[in-house]
Formats: sequence, structure tokens, C-alpha cells
Amino acid sequence: LLNRSSDLKQTSQGLHAYKASNQSVKEEMNEGRDNKYVVINLGSTYLTGLVASKTFDGLVMPIKAHYIPTGSCIRQGCIHNIEEAARLIGLLIDTLSEALPPEETITGVYVGLECRSMQAETFRAQMSLGPEGRVVTQDDLQTLRDEVNEAEYPGMRILAVTDPRYHADGRREYTPRGVRCQHLEADYQLILVRQNIIANLEETIHARLGLKILGIIPTPIAEAGATLTTEESALGCAYVNIGGGTTSIAIYQERLLSALYILPLGGINVTRDLTHLNNRLMESDAEVLKVRYGSMNTSVSRGEQIQLTSTSGQETKTFVQHDVNRYINARIREILKNVLSIIAEAGFEDAVPKGLIFAGGVTHTRYFYETLHKLHFEYREGSLRRDVYDDRVAPELAAQYSSVIALASRATEPGVTFEVRPLESILQETEHVEPTPSPSTRLEAELDYTFEDHDEPSPREVEPTPLRPSKTSRSRSGGWVGEVIHKFSNLFDTDEED
Repeated sequence: LLNRSSDLKQTSQGLHAYKASNQSVKEEMNEGRDNKYVVINLGSTYLTGLVASKTFDGLVMPIKAHYIPTGSCIRQGCIHNIEEAARLIGLLIDTLSEALPPEETITGVYVGLECRSMQAETFRAQMSLGPEGRVVTQDDLQTLRDEVNEAEYPGMRILAVTDPRYHADGRREYTPRGVRCQHLEADYQLILVRQNIIANLEETIHARLGLKILGIIPTPIAEAGATLTTEESALGCAYVNIGGGTTSIAIYQERLLSALYILPLGGINVTRDLTHLNNRLMESDAEVLKVRYGSMNTSVSRGEQIQLTSTSGQETKTFVQHDVNRYINARIREILKNVLSIIAEAGFEDAVPKGLIFAGGVTHTRYFYETLHKLHFEYREGSLRRDVYDDRVAPELAAQYSSVIALASRATEPGVTFEVRPLESILQETEHVEPTPSPSTRLEAELDYTFEDHDEPSPREVEPTPLRPSKTSRSRSGGWVGEVIHKFSNLFDTDEED
């Protein structure tokens, strides 16, 4: 009996070991199969897409990324022409699908949105815990959250609800559970967008393309969450993305979002300004002129000239470099001044001691950060934190596709379905299949992206700019933001020609 018991014990241990080994093999085989996410960012200049997997610790591992110029079907982050937008998104999905095996199909997408009507509204939920008070429980916190879920705004859709700021009997409490009080309050930031914008989005992606919308993510919130350091969001800062059609300003305090503003200004305004040079330009040619030759440096020689051939190749025009830079400088300074004015007028000028973190295509303009340096305030160039994407991803790729990588980091539901194939078809393929590359070779192949430039120049890469401490006096009542606005006037507004 003892011998038989020992044999049974060894057999049981062997079965457990076999099951564990088999489970490990299954996990290795399925790694990335049930863990593939698809995101699309609706930019005013480009539609950008990404299919990616995630490691076991949640880091984004891109599989394929691609972008397509939007033309005029998306304006200021909103779908304007549904038919054309559906065609372009369909092309984008087809390109992303090329990186997947034949048995895998993209069926659902996350959509990043940064439109003009997007805004943050403060919603206060509160409850009384009796005249003598009692200890706050998890059910009390859920009751406050349920109150937020029932909130309605006519003509608007709630896209996201941030974590709350709690106050117990008027005192700030980071974790009120377990605290005795008489009155409990929670302030939430609700991200709202107009209902008709969501209707156009659903018509384009779901009704026309047959794709499930797994979620609509506010792009500024995803980018800020993947860019800001703990110190910046805790002490207070503003994440500013100057994109093609809009400029977003996300203000953080105590690690939570305090305000969100979207300005209808961006790189497209710079492009349209350049169409009014002495030699009139088509908008497509003005975009090439801006990206290829544009700069904010107005100290260049007035005799320096630019030769630009039109995108059609039929005509070459000559421009004065100083005039081009002067147009670009004036418009970008206007955008910056609007950003600082909004922060000041909203009452956050003393609440962002860690300064401004900049991102977006306009920040790639030559001499952009040198212009900021003249204003002597704290800022830095935004880039994704290394704890967002896998270490094997090249930093250049992460910088170019930072928006969709940030969106993918928030994805929770896979958007790729796997169809089980008959064994016979798999065996037939293995007769002609080439040797499987090593993991390192396979990774290099996955990241060897080939992008269509669509006659559009790629943005100039800018070396990371270190955080610059303020050298101005803080004694004025307006704070450092007021100081910078004042310097804008002194530095630039004296030239009537500008």
C-alpha cells in the first residue's frame, strides 16, 4: 500500500508538471494572438493607425503602423466628409491587415479623438453621512460614482470620467475610505464632445466599414498620461500639443486632470498664411514650403532665397527666406500666446510650476525651442515614457507614432479575431514554408516599416530639449505666465511689419 501510494503521488506530480508545461507552451503559442489591439487617431492632417500587441507587463509592442493624409475629410479633428473618411480609413485598415496572418482579421478599433468641441466639465457628487458622521466605506464611493454615471448634458456625449478629488468635511482626502466624516464630496472631470461628432464617427466606422468601435479615447488625455512624469503631474504642469488643426491644453495637478481646452488653431493656419506670400501658392505647395524650408528664425539674411517646385512639377517659384520665416514666426507666436493667455485666464498660472510640456507637429518647426528659450520659462519637449512601450522599439519609431502608441496603452479589448484553420491547410503550407527566423530577426522584420510619403515631407526631428529653469522674477502678481506674456509683447510686438 505504501509503495502504491508513492507511485500515485509521483504520477500526480507528473501530471501537474505536464499540465504546467502544456499551459506554458499554450501561452507561448498564443502570445500576441489574443492580445492584438488596433487604434486609429483622427488627426486633422493625417489618419494614423497602429496594430500592436502587449507584453505580459502591459508594454506596447507595435506590429504595424501607417499614416494617410486626410485631405479635407477631417477638419479640426471632426469627420466632415463621411464617404471620403470611410474610404481612407478602409485603406488604412487594409494596410494594417497586411502585417497579420491570413487567419487573423481586424474586427474592432479604438478611436482617438481630439476635436474642437471637446471640453472638460467639473461634476461634483456629494453625500451626507449623518449629523454625527460615520466611517466612509467602498459602497459610499461607489454611490458617488453612480451619481456621475447618471449625469446628462443635452447634445453632448461623455467620453471619459477622470479619477475624483475627494473632500471629507472640506478637507482634501486622497483615500477617504476608512475616514470618519459628516459630509463627503468628489469632484470629477467629465470629457464631453458634441453628439453629432460621435454620430458621424459611428456612421463612418461601424455602419460603412462594419468595424466595432471598442472605445473612443480623448487623445490629449492618453498622450499626457503616457508622457508626463509623476513629479510633473503631481506638482502641476500643462501638456500642450500643437497639432495640424487644433491645439490641446491639458492641465494637471495632484496627478489628476484639472482642465482641458482645445483651440481651433494649428499647423494648418501656418500653411494657409503661406499661401498669401507675394508668389501665391496652392495649399499643398505651401505645406511643402513650410515643412521643407520653414523656420521661426527671423534673423536670417533678407537676400537668402528659396526655389520651390510645385507638387505638379510644372512651375518653380522663388521666395525670400526671411518673408517665409516671418509668416511662420508670427502665427506660431500667436498660438503660443493664446495658450499662455488661456492658462492665465482660467486661473492656473500659479498652478503649473513644472511648466509646459510640448508635443505635436508644429513643435518640429526649426527654431521653435530656441524661441521658447528666449522667454526664460520652464518647458521641455514631450516624449513617451519608456515604461509605455517595449524596450525593443526604436525611439525614432516611438517618437513618430507617439499618439497611437499612447492610445494603444489604454486599449483593453483585442480588435483582431482569430479563425481556426483546418489542419490539412496548415500542413500544405508547411511543405513550402521557409525556416522560421529567430526571435530577434523576426522582431527586426516587424519593425522594418515602409511608409508611403504621399509626396509629403517627413517632419524634422528635434534633439530633446532639457528642462529649463525660469530666470525671470516671480515677484509680480501675475505669476510666470504673466511674465512670459509680457515678454511676448516686448520681444515681438514692437515690429509693425510682423
